Amino acid sequence: MHIINSKKVYEEIPYYQTIIRKKLEKGTAEYTHLMLKATELYKGTLGKSGLPLIVEFDGVDKTLHKTEDVTKKIISLL
Repeated sequence: MHIINSKKVYEEIPYYQTIIRKKLEKGTAEYTHLMLKATELYKGTLGKSGLPLIVEFDGVDKTLHKTEDVTKKIISLL
């Protein structure tokens, strides 16, 4: 099972970086537009990774399942 830290991935997405840099407020048109673009890129990158199952890093009991953190791999595909 592959795990990912989505926050770390978003922090590397230029659209998200713009939101942070400009200190845009959630709910504004520009924030919403940029988050949609960031999420589209994130989901597209997950899709092109070829990995069949990716779970948020805190969404699985690592004592019960063998996991591999693919956060860096996904960032490299952005």
